[in-house]
Amino acid sequence: MSEKRRLVSNTLANGAAQFTALASALVFMPLLIKSFGANDYGLYVLASAVASYASIVDLGVGTALVKNVAEHSARDDSEGLSRYTSTALAFYLTVGVLVAVVMATVAFNTQHVFNVTAGGAQLLRNLLLLVGLSSLWTWPAATAGYILAGKQRYVLMARTAIGVAFANVGVMIAVLVTHQGPLALMIGNMAVGLVGLSVNALFAARELRGTRVSLRIADFSVFRRIMSFSWAVFVIQVSTVIVFQQTDRGVLGIFLGATAVTLYEAAGKMQGLVTQLTNFAGSAVMPLAAQLDAQGRDSALQTLFLRGTKYVAAMINPIVLGLMVLSPVLIPKWLGPAFSNMAVSAQVLLSYQLLTACLVIGEGIIVGQGKLKKRIPNVVFVVTLGNLVLSLLLVKRLGVLGVVIGTTLPYLVDYPFRLRFLLRELRVSFGHWLRAVVLPTYPALLVTAGAAFLGLATPLRQSLLGIALILAISVGLYWIVVLIFGTDDIEKAEIRVLYARARAGIARRTGGSDAK
Repeated sequence: MSEKRRLVSNTLANGAAQFTALASALVFMPLLIKSFGANDYGLYVLASAVASYASIVDLGVGTALVKNVAEHSARDDSEGLSRYTSTALAFYLTVGVLVAVVMATVAFNTQHVFNVTAGGAQLLRNLLLLVGLSSLWTWPAATAGYILAGKQRYVLMARTAIGVAFANVGVMIAVLVTHQGPLALMIGNMAVGLVGLSVNALFAARELRGTRVSLRIADFSVFRRIMSFSWAVFVIQVSTVIVFQQTDRGVLGIFLGATAVTLYEAAGKMQGLVTQLTNFAGSAVMPLAAQLDAQGRDSALQTLFLRGTKYVAAMINPIVLGLMVLSPVLIPKWLGPAFSNMAVSAQVLLSYQLLTACLVIGEGIIVGQGKLKKRIPNVVFVVTLGNLVLSLLLVKRLGVLGVVIGTTLPYLVDYPFRLRFLLRELRVSFGHWLRAVVLPTYPALLVTAGAAFLGLATPLRQSLLGIALILAISVGLYWIVVLIFGTDDIEKAEIRVLYARARAGIARRTGGSDAK
């Protein structure tokens, strides 16, 4: 498979898996809130947020493993592949035990840390104990996912992820039908997740056939080499965990209680949807960038940056803008009148995503090249500390909106520095970037905004389905305009080829005769 086709197929595979999970989460969220109550649902979200902090203990080793698997596979270095995967497995076995201990410690101190009642503290404790118990398998089994990513076997991972998403839908339906609570939902989701990780482990073992993986050949010198790359990724991961909503939820849980966490989810879920879409768009870039960098193909990396950034901006930005315009009517119809005041928070939290779409491809390439460490000062002092300080200062005065501003403002301040860094490291001029990315995609957003505002003046705004139709029309019109005016002849030809291949593939699968 060519590099271009592999990148497209891997990205689409990731997208299908993530869209399935996201769609189910958005559909079932109002049903779960109604069934559990705002307080218990908030405790469930809070437990998930605390669990997310455990990802910090990864130390960036997962990203380093993806990069090294891609590089060693490109060089057919079986011995190096064996030592790196064995060392990573030993590390993740240790981390699994450590996380279990930490989660148990937090679990037995919930009432001292969070603003919860005695009953809420007991539920939160049980949820966190479940997280700790599952970590004994989830961490070492996660090694398989990094191996598959390094091998660029995203289609295999997507099959598992889609299966997990549908199984979790079954769990949510069962919990709702039987009127069970958050604990039953957590048990069901974790059981499904453990099975999915086990399937990935089998796929990874098949991909590594002929490569020895054993704790006996884990090498501390290899771990030091891993850390020489991964420490920079670790710092970024700490920032990501702190900034991307987890600190928001934690601050709200400490100062305002679980109900405030539930209210925040109205904005957080919309922003999470866009974040996931953005991440999946760049998810397959890093291992490919590592391969191209190892082969010294700088011009291919520049092309990947400019073309990939343009396509991601064209895919993500109209969705972001459409959600911003429609959120005052979308949120009450989706979650109920009690969430109406969350529209402004959603708009603020979504706003910086209009800029982030232009960064994800470039940052994936930078990670693949091992240049991420140059970004550390800004990430630590502008984004992370800025988020913490602003959130703590504003939460008592503005409530949910305060932590939302605390998340958004540091990103807006840091954006020019992030962009300048990417352009400098990838040796792309600002003018070239404007012509290749901004001009073909951003002016057309006026079409999205206009169509969305016009839609709000119609009876379609009276129903959730109608609002979804307004969003679809607004986004679809944007894509048509960009396709006509924002692509060159080569890109149009490539789109026609992709369409023809997709149509032929569908015809083959359905036994049709019109595959021409």
